Order: sequence, then C-alpha cells, then structure tokens
Amino acid sequence: MRRVNRDVVYRYHSAQNRPAATVVPGETIQVETELCSGPWLRSVTDVYRPELGTGPNPCVVVAVEGAEPVQCVAVQIHEVVPEAVGYTASRPGSSAFPDWIRQREWGVVTRTVAIRDGFVEWSDALKLPVAPMVGTLGTAPAEQVFSNAWPGRYGGNMDVQEVCEGATLYLPVNVSGALLHIGDVHAIMGDGEICGGGGIECRARVTLSATLLPRPNRMVWPRIVNDTHIITVGCARPAEDAFRIATEQLIYWMADTYGMPEPEAFMLLSQVLEARVTQFVDPLYTYVAKIKRDYLPGVVPMAAL
Repeated sequence: MRRVNRDVVYRYHSAQNRPAATVVPGETIQVETELCSGPWLRSVTDVYRPELGTGPNPCVVVAVEGAEPVQCVAVQIHEVVPEAVGYTASRPGSSAFPDWIRQREWGVVTRTVAIRDGFVEWSDALKLPVAPMVGTLGTAPAEQVFSNAWPGRYGGNMDVQEVCEGATLYLPVNVSGALLHIGDVHAIMGDGEICGGGGIECRARVTLSATLLPRPNRMVWPRIVNDTHIITVGCARPAEDAFRIATEQLIYWMADTYGMPEPEAFMLLSQVLEARVTQFVDPLYTYVAKIKRDYLPGVVPMAAL
C-alpha cells in the first residue's frame, strides 16, 4: 500500500493545486493528514495560541486517474487512525456563540490531550472513546478557489461525523483528476462543533480508495453511504436552508435510485427522517439528512447512486 505524506499541503481548494500522488481507481493508499492549524502541536505540554496557527485546514491533494467532470468519485474510507496528541480551543468570535458575553470574558480557552488506547484522555477522571472523522474532504472546484474553511457542493470543510471509517463519500468531479483534498481529522467531535476550535483536532493516517461512477443528474451535493444509512449533505446559512438542501437531495436519491415516487418519499421521511446540524461555525453551516437503508425498497448495493 502506498503512503502519501503531508510534506506539501494546501489551505484552499483549487484546480491549480498540484497533487502529491495520482492513484488508479480502486487503489488503496494511506494519507498522512496535517493538523487543522498547522504542525505546531507535538506533545501534551504544547498549548494552542492563535498566532501559532497556519490554517485553515491544510490538505493533502491526491488525483484520481481518469476522473472527468461527467463523473463522481466514490471515496471509501477504510481506516482513520489519530496520532497520539490532539487539542481543542475556543476564542471569542470563533464559535457558534459569537456575541456571547461569557465567551468574551473567558478569552482564549484551550485543552491539549493525549489520544491513547482508543480514548481521548480529557482528564484523569474522564476518558472519551475515539470516533475519528475526516473533517475536510472535497474535490477541486471547476473555476473558483475556496478557502479550506468553507464547505460547499464540492465537499470541503463539511465537518460531518459520518465521514469516517466504513463510509463511502460521493463527491462531484469538477476537473480532470478530481483532485481530492484531504485533511482536518478529529478524534471526536460533537454536533454543532460549538466551541469553534473543532472537536479534538489531530494529525492522522487515513486509509482510503477511490473509484469513479457516472454522476446522477440530480446529485449536486455530496452523498454518503454506510452500513445502515444513506446520507445527504447540505451547506448554507441560515441553517434552515442547509436542512432543506439536504432533505431535498435525499428525496431525489430515494426517487431516482430506489424508484420511490417523490410524494411518497416526502411523506415517508416525515416519519423516519434523521437530520441534524453537524457544524455551526464555518462560513456555511452543515446539515445532514439520512434514512435507514432498511426502509428503502429492494436490495441496492452500497455503490448505487
């Protein structure tokens, strides 16, 4: 298995970024990801200071041989292994509560933690089981350049917990080679990412492979499949618009792939839809909408879109 190091990273999604590697569809690689704020964190004695950061979310870029804009790329995440130290932080103006007077009184608050034996060691008394996720994973936009702080139709900094081991993320291909941007792993993150400094931010090793499929006509936002659910993503402000995007995309998926009439899909989701905000802190908020695969007609393979 080929290993792609983090020697060259980019802080923006762009078609001009040069890939660190080009993979053949189906090839499994291991990507070393960089910390969301740069390489300053080395041990549990290191303390975050805003001036240390070189962010946002430096990403390793990998091209997929043969990828073209008529397609989508299916990124299968085989394993996400956090490195041994991580941190979280909050500073005024950077969270879901930008005008909260208490946060202004606190100033910059930070915590550095060990990640060991499958747990985040929050304190001597409290250990949190890791749930590693890839916070930033997207393709290059066709023409625009976006800071890695942004999520969008191309993926990017979506901060979705379901982008994790065992999941397949489907992204639109906008340029030849797709140019996957990979970074911003969290060892664990709660819904909303409310403190603004992420979950437990860390370096990591992400093992993945990518295959190519025709892009469905109505797939205009990222999609995710895991063993239990199909999941759609919407990014917007206000959060209500992100929710509507994600839910509309889920209805289209249920109709186009599973043959369910749209009115029926709409009514069924009113009974069994699972939806939530995954982050409230990026320039656009992220909502996911999901339905259990058990509720869908027929047996459709995970790769079906």
